[in-house]
Amino acid sequence: NRLQTAPAKKILATGVFAFLLGILAHGALDYVPHCYPLPSKVDAVLGLAMILGLLWRTNPPYRLVMGLACLGCVFPDVIDLSPAILNKYAGFSLPVYGNLFPWHWKAYSGSLYTADCSVSTANHVCVVFMVATVCWFRRSDMLTVFNMKKQQNNRA
Repeated sequence: NRLQTAPAKKILATGVFAFLLGILAHGALDYVPHCYPLPSKVDAVLGLAMILGLLWRTNPPYRLVMGLACLGCVFPDVIDLSPAILNKYAGFSLPVYGNLFPWHWKAYSGSLYTADCSVSTANHVCVVFMVATVCWFRRSDMLTVFNMKKQQNNRA
C-alpha cells in the first residue's frame, strides 16, 4: 500500500491539497445556480452524518487526507455562515462579519430563491452522475481507501 509507506510530509501535503480542492469544489458548486431542497438544519445534520460515516469507513492510513478533504468542503460555510447560525439557534452572541468567500457574496452566489428549481435539479443530477462516474472508473482505489468487503476478502 503506497500511502502506508509514504512519509508523513507527503501525506500532509496530499491532505492540504485535498483541503484546498474541497474549498474550490464548494465554491464551484455554490456559484452554479442551485436551490436548497432540504431545510438547513436537516442539511447540516445529514451532511455531518455523511462525513462521519465516510471517515468511519475510511482505512486508517487515508483518514487524514479524507478528513482534510471533507473539512475543505465545509470550511467556507463554517467560516462565513456558522456564527450567524449559532447566534440564531444556540443563542450565542458571536460577531458576524461580511462573508470571506466570494461565492457567498450576493453578486457571485448561485442561490436561487424561486419556486422553479429545474435548473438546480439538472445541476444536482449532473454532479451525482459525475461523482458516480469517477467512482466507477476509480473503483480499485475505492476498494483500497474504504473498508469494503471485497478488499477484506483479498487479505484472507
